[in-house]
Amino acid sequence: MVYHVSSTPGIKVLTPRISTHKKPYVYAIESLVTGLLFGVRHDDFDFCISTNSQGIPEVYECYPNSFCAVYQGKSCSLYELKEDGFQRGMTTWSPELVCESEVPVEREIPIDDLYSQLLQEREKGNLILHPYTDSPEHRRFISEHIVDRLIRFDAFGHLETDPRFQMYFRPIIDALRSIMDGHLLIGADNAQLFPMVAESADKHPDPDA
Repeated sequence: MVYHVSSTPGIKVLTPRISTHKKPYVYAIESLVTGLLFGVRHDDFDFCISTNSQGIPEVYECYPNSFCAVYQGKSCSLYELKEDGFQRGMTTWSPELVCESEVPVEREIPIDDLYSQLLQEREKGNLILHPYTDSPEHRRFISEHIVDRLIRFDAFGHLETDPRFQMYFRPIIDALRSIMDGHLLIGADNAQLFPMVAESADKHPDPDA
């Protein structure tokens, strides 16, 4: 069996929908616990979610108490599906499976308190949570993650509409906008560069020429 988790109860057949991969898929995952992490709406600016070498999901908070803010007081439905028709390796995240056709639900399991369920899985060792801390290691890791997502998803505009960006990510966005405005590039009138470029080309000829 594989799992699909949704905040919508009572689904009998899952229909392919277009998401971040720009193709209509039904998404599923082998790990029940990893599936539960997607039981409510969140995005890469709440957490960085990965899977370690033992297959255990690890969650890194992108800002203080994001795990509680996202999951507390929320419910969802866990759907069991047959694996037939699902494909691996179609997305950049290895635990994710996709199917291009409709998938009937085998069984629905209501999760009335998603936050408590995830904390129980953490206590069992089935989930590793890395709370946000002021340690240089955590801040560096999250900063690199946020910068990657800001550029990859061209998400700078969210600063005007998303309270998370205004409260936690404004300094990163302002710094990126500053270095991306072009003022750090060498001016075209700097003639000293051109002999260096020509000399470099002479020393390293085109191997295909």
